[in-house]
Amino acid sequence: MRKSFEFGAGRLRGRAGVIAVTKEGKELKDLLGQYTRGRGRGHVVMARLGDEALARVDQLVEADLFASRSECAAFLIGAGIESQKELFARLSAHTGEIRKLKDQLRQAAFDVLKAKEDAPGRAPEAAESH
Repeated sequence: MRKSFEFGAGRLRGRAGVIAVTKEGKELKDLLGQYTRGRGRGHVVMARLGDEALARVDQLVEADLFASRSECAAFLIGAGIESQKELFARLSAHTGEIRKLKDQLRQAAFDVLKAKEDAPGRAPEAAESH
């Protein structure tokens, strides 16, 4: 059975062909759409792909599952993130701590550099040459 569906809004509106229905009765659009619904695809990411990855992307586009390489890549990235939920859950537990430490390091470096700049007796010419 061949159908088509639309997704997105405005400039990001797209159309994809649907060529299959799963055993459970879910249409392919439901499976593919789970990574394109909601917030849409408003961000551009440039990526370099190897020959094998590009060949697989092109297979999906040629099969009319996706209207473009971009649409296909968005799906594959979404599916990859979904398949690695445990990894991202573990990373999330530490991401905030890492950010705080980086902020503290930047602040410490700024404080040291600022203190040297503000040190009394420092010649104005020396301050301008750095």
